Amino acid sequence: MQANELIAEVLRSNVPIPTGDTPLAELEGWDSLKGVRLVLRLEEIVGRELSEDDIERLQSVSDVERLLKAV
Repeated sequence: MQANELIAEVLRSNVPIPTGDTPLAELEGWDSLKGVRLVLRLEEIVGRELSEDDIERLQSVSDVERLLKAV
């Protein structure tokens, strides 16, 4: 799964999600609940609990992509 697909799923949006260093906080509809949903969904995908450091590093679309590629 690509980061932009995952983020669109979390946001429940059909609007294209930009790639790259776009901050998650700048995405339309993003809030703290969406951040929690993203973390839970990432944990399902990677098959482990994310560390606090992992979670703190999730600031942009590219950060999500890096985590997904590390699996």
